[in-house]
Amino acid sequence: MKKAILILSVFLTIGFTLKAQSPQGFNYQAVARNNSGVAVTNQSIGLKINLRQGTATGTIEYSETHTVTSSNIGLLNLVVGEGTVVSGTFNAIDWSAGPYFIEISMDVAGGTNYVLMGTQQLMSVPYALYAANGGTTGAQGITGATGFTGATGDQGAIGVTGAVGSTGITGATGVIGATGDIGTSGATGSTGSTGATGIAGPTGDRYATTSSTALNISVPTTPLTFTVETGLAYSIGQEVIIAFSSTQQMVGIITNFNSGTGVMDVTVTTSTGSGTGLQPWSINLNGAPGPAGPVGATGNNGSNGSTGSTGATGNNGTNGLTGATGTNGIDGSTGATGTNGINGATGATGNNGTNGATGTTGNTGATGSTGATGADATFAIQFNIVNTGSGYFFDNAADYNSGSNLNPAITLYRGFTYKFNVSASGHPFIISAGTSGIVPYTVGVTNNGITSGVITFKVPQDAPSTFHYICQFHSSMIGTITIQ
Repeated sequence: MKKAILILSVFLTIGFTLKAQSPQGFNYQAVARNNSGVAVTNQSIGLKINLRQGTATGTIEYSETHTVTSSNIGLLNLVVGEGTVVSGTFNAIDWSAGPYFIEISMDVAGGTNYVLMGTQQLMSVPYALYAANGGTTGAQGITGATGFTGATGDQGAIGVTGAVGSTGITGATGVIGATGDIGTSGATGSTGSTGATGIAGPTGDRYATTSSTALNISVPTTPLTFTVETGLAYSIGQEVIIAFSSTQQMVGIITNFNSGTGVMDVTVTTSTGSGTGLQPWSINLNGAPGPAGPVGATGNNGSNGSTGSTGATGNNGTNGLTGATGTNGIDGSTGATGTNGINGATGATGNNGTNGATGTTGNTGATGSTGATGADATFAIQFNIVNTGSGYFFDNAADYNSGSNLNPAITLYRGFTYKFNVSASGHPFIISAGTSGIVPYTVGVTNNGITSGVITFKVPQDAPSTFHYICQFHSSMIGTITIQ
């Protein structure tokens, strides 16, 4: 007997909305398939989930079980943290003490005879759960939420089996004959039509923006008024962060916002650093990203193919003779029952009719459109640079690391955009890869090598860890750039 083997295709998605309390759970999706790659559909399946700390075989911090019914494409949906608890407390997990690994075991019959399917590291910690257990947020700025991808439309239904052929005439019963050969297969049914494309998911909310209004770093209770982009989703009472640099920031509560004009009023609650007349500013919600747009609707199933005809049934063998009936006993007390007559031999089985061919598989339903991506939350920090005759002088001391404004070492962060406002006649300012020499870097850099104007550098996620800036004509005018 061939034992069924199930394969899980796992998709782990985590989404939260920060409210009075963080949601205690995260979504988990999987597709159950057999060893031939065919989805196990519309079947009750038992799952056991262990969250292990440190390594794939580390201590089990939390364990729970679920009984889930797969969809008509084999999809399983559940929320980790809302199952039947075996051990541990989900909302007591210290997400800052990771890494954590999710271990999945399954009983395809829907019971508790679980078989280990595999273990996978959770590569990111949900923001709201981490904050609820004491985690803190870095000071570099808030990342805007990316809209979730719209769901894939269902696969078109498999064409139905070809129609059954008409039954052959029954032959007379006779002696047992040899078993007939299996008939040939009937023709294949036509292919079902393709399901319609799913509706695209709507665009997620927008919060990340910038303001060119000149502002001062202000103490708590100070009211501020500034202008941002129009059409944003802010509302009165939300808490926002207003950042000029990593060390010059304010946090406040929105007291008024006009989405049509972009005018926002905020009362300051906390502030970091100092400065007057600063701009531009990066504005965003001070907390977790907003919710993603809903998933697009599932496409319709394709229509079924027609049924192929069944081959004719072979003739039956003739029936054997019936044995004679025993005589009846005399009336009165019941006499013994006469012995049964010998049964006639069973007639031979007729040949099987040919099988109708299996209909072809319907086309796969079209994939639903991808939900739109939320706004980019990265913001620019500006370095003002002049030539002193002996090197490049950075006048905004809050953003250098070497202890000196002259040719300082600076640190940039992946995913953020930086502006270098250069005023150094005769000394082209070049952002260069590596630690020495002149190898101008081009990815994410505009106006590299100018002597006057603004060079912008949006640091790629795959950027090297070390760069340097250097004068094209004077190798002593050089400084280190570290990427984190």
